[in-house]
Amino acid sequence: MRKFGYRSGFTALVLAMLALTVASQTPDGLRAVEGIVHDSSGEAVNGAIVQLKDMKTLQIRSFITRENGAFVFQGIKKSVEYELKAKHQNRESKPKLLTIFDDRQRANIDLKLED
Repeated sequence: MRKFGYRSGFTALVLAMLALTVASQTPDGLRAVEGIVHDSSGEAVNGAIVQLKDMKTLQIRSFITRENGAFVFQGIKKSVEYELKAKHQNRESKPKLLTIFDDRQRANIDLKLED
């Protein structure tokens, strides 16, 4: 049987602490927002363009919905407010806000296209 000395025990402790530090830093200040784009009759809209606007920098990210009308934006900051809206053909949704007070890790915001 092999005995572990001071050095190997210290090395294992340092490695464990490093692993915990890296794991805790990963997505701490980040979150995601997802939802479905619906038309006025409640049907999911394929091919709608969803825009996510950073209200601090005014940078816009876009996502084109899938067959089920779903969209998702990942890696967005919890410390920033975002505006979401959707467009499809000649229709547009009313903008919705994802605020800094919404503390959900994965927020769900559906958008409805107006006729």
